[in-house]
Amino acid sequence: MDKYIIENENKFLKGELKGCPLTADAEKKFDHKGKPLAFPGCSIISKIPLKSDLFHEIKLLQLKYKDLSPEKAYTYLPETSFHMTLFDCCNVNTVNTQYWPKNIDSQKNYNNIAYLLSKRIKKYIFPEKFDLKVKKLFGGYSIILEANTKNDEKIIRECRNKLSELLGIRFKNHDTYIFHITLAYILRKLKENEMENIIKTNSRLLETFIQKFPIIRVEKPVLCTFENMYEFKST
Repeated sequence: MDKYIIENENKFLKGELKGCPLTADAEKKFDHKGKPLAFPGCSIISKIPLKSDLFHEIKLLQLKYKDLSPEKAYTYLPETSFHMTLFDCCNVNTVNTQYWPKNIDSQKNYNNIAYLLSKRIKKYIFPEKFDLKVKKLFGGYSIILEANTKNDEKIIRECRNKLSELLGIRFKNHDTYIFHITLAYILRKLKENEMENIIKTNSRLLETFIQKFPIIRVEKPVLCTFENMYEFKST
């Protein structure tokens, strides 16, 4: 997620943030009714451990947002898709751009692309662990994370730098990338009162969440492929 959007939450939710329009296709990932569109790609993600207390708390948080959110404003993800993206690799939106992996044929299917990328990081050893904490709840649909300590920050940023080097991928927001867990996608601009209610809801739910989970630990990162935002398959 982009730092610029996080820092300008109110304007973004109302569709008034310059350079970041809110469209009904949710970044070309869903139609206006919230049905998932084809959006193939590869990413390195850390999943939320199923059956863990954290997983159940995130499920509960999503249910609370469903009950409190404005009508037809969001489309919610299946709980099995919950994850934190460590490193974006490629997707249909990055084909024929400077962000496409170097020396990879964009005409290949994403299973083949994932295989080629996996060979590039075959000898890389991911950190055993890094601790995270919740920084804020954003927009009624995302849990914003940050490193728990300066050392955790160093570990996770060095990991991303090494992956960028090995994979031949570097996005514009590489150094400022914001870690997050997505619960839903927003489908339309919010009215002033809707935006204000969501901001208040975020603050109230954040306090409860942090009390229960001052530290967040996710699973070891894995390279995954996806056809849409509903399912992420480990390679």
